[in-house]
Amino acid sequence: MEVSNVCAMGDENINGMNIDGPAGFPAFDYNALDGDGGGVETPVLRIRCTAGTAITLGINASGAGSESLAPQSLSSTVNSTFDGLIYLQGSGSVPLKAMWKVRVNTNPSSSATTPDRYAGWLKMTAPDGQWGVPAGTYTGTLAITVSYN
Repeated sequence: MEVSNVCAMGDENINGMNIDGPAGFPAFDYNALDGDGGGVETPVLRIRCTAGTAITLGINASGAGSESLAPQSLSSTVNSTFDGLIYLQGSGSVPLKAMWKVRVNTNPSSSATTPDRYAGWLKMTAPDGQWGVPAGTYTGTLAITVSYN
């Protein structure tokens, strides 16, 4: 008999990792005097894998000048944090400079019936002092890609 590696994503209970389900995209208010007020972490991923499965995480940020993350191996025993810049676009020509941070917590398999577990959160913030950014709604795309073998 051969056992294959497999991973599952979704809102299922991740055996005590104590996270809420994905809450949609993060949003925040901004002004040039006091920035965004610190941003809020938003749950963005839950993954369960066969014990010892090698997984990688990559992040692609939209917008000219934005910082992406090439695929990185994740350990099932070490928590990881990744961060970078993203330029959010509005109706004007001046983008809003924001920062993204993705935090991944791990919980390795402890028995034949528990998987390696990964939970991830996204936090968006924007530094104050961006006086040239006109009022309006600004959006961008941060694509998080997870693969395994």
